[in-house]
Amino acid sequence: MSAWWSGLTRRERLLVTAACVLAGVLGLSMFVVRPLTQWRADAASNADRARDSYEMVLSAAALAGRSAAPAPAPQGTVPLRQAITVSAADADIQLIRIGAETNGQIETQPDMVSGDRLFQWFAVLEGNYGVTVSFADINSGADGAVNAQVLVFERSQ
Repeated sequence: MSAWWSGLTRRERLLVTAACVLAGVLGLSMFVVRPLTQWRADAASNADRARDSYEMVLSAAALAGRSAAPAPAPQGTVPLRQAITVSAADADIQLIRIGAETNGQIETQPDMVSGDRLFQWFAVLEGNYGVTVSFADINSGADGAVNAQVLVFERSQ
């Protein structure tokens, strides 16, 4: 290597040095600076989404606390599927998909709806029919709307 370097003219050494410095700066930019910048932007985005979700849950909890206690219905008399479909229709929530009942649970997917309306529907289901949400995959949308990909309901024991 030193023989090769010694064989270069001063001008060629200058060009090789400049190319190495440029490659080093480019490598530093591509493999250190950009990943760190992207990581920071992703962290800020995740923090914003977490804050939005927290505020949505907080407002839903406040709404649930303010609502008048619904008159309890005989919880075991209404079938689970019927309780979900009837209460969704009453809450003006359109169910895109409703699965078969397995192990005492039903999986549904409602259309985009406001977060307030969705959580009020949950409160009605729990208060009037004894139905609780055992799993929910909910993403926030625009203008306070939420997109519930999967909701799994079951009877409270």
